[in-house]
Amino acid sequence: MSDIEEDSVEKRLKIVLVGDSGAGKTSIVQKFCNNDFARQYVPTAGIDFFLKNLTIGGCKNVNLHLWDVGGLALHGNMLDKYIFGAHIILLVYDVTNSSSFEILEEWLSQIRNFIDAYDEPLIALVGNKCDMEHQRTVKRDRSHRFAAENGFPYHDMSARTGESVSLCVASLAAQVLGVRLTRTDQDFHKPIIIAEIGDTVDMTSIHKVVKRIPNKKQYPIAFNPHFPSSKSAVCTLQ
Repeated sequence: MSDIEEDSVEKRLKIVLVGDSGAGKTSIVQKFCNNDFARQYVPTAGIDFFLKNLTIGGCKNVNLHLWDVGGLALHGNMLDKYIFGAHIILLVYDVTNSSSFEILEEWLSQIRNFIDAYDEPLIALVGNKCDMEHQRTVKRDRSHRFAAENGFPYHDMSARTGESVSLCVASLAAQVLGVRLTRTDQDFHKPIIIAEIGDTVDMTSIHKVVKRIPNKKQYPIAFNPHFPSSKSAVCTLQ
């Protein structure tokens, strides 16, 4: 098989998000797949499934299956089935809620009871809601220490603004696939942060983000606070 044919072969990765209820797992997946953020909290009952196709580091047909596991699964009898065959597991917590971080020890203990030591998935620690830094209760050094002790990569992100969401998933997928993200890939997965009514905007940061976009002309965009929402759990990135 030629290199071109190999790059075009569909590659499938199963990504499972676990963590306490309210940590923002569904919001992360919705932002990643649909670029959507719902302000109203609706807890996940059982599990939800999402799908996204994208190009990662030269792999042109990567099929990501995202499993959004409800927080109650920790004390249920289905967790082993949810994580079976996972390539990536995201331990998600809310940086403004210390209990959501502390319960990750229990999640990790359960997961380690089920995973195959010979086919162990890549596990990453994810701190959501980093846009609410002024309300942070889980200090960064505590998060970094937990990740380092367990050999996990650590990512801060914001499902509301989209900061680091796509880049985190793409980086982890690239690691599993054994490829490297190009600079263009990294720039593509860094979002433009759009200020909402009542937000304080650091224009220096905005200018830096705009400069990261390669070969893109800048156009004025009309502000519309009513963002479209999608009920579809399937999305494709062309």
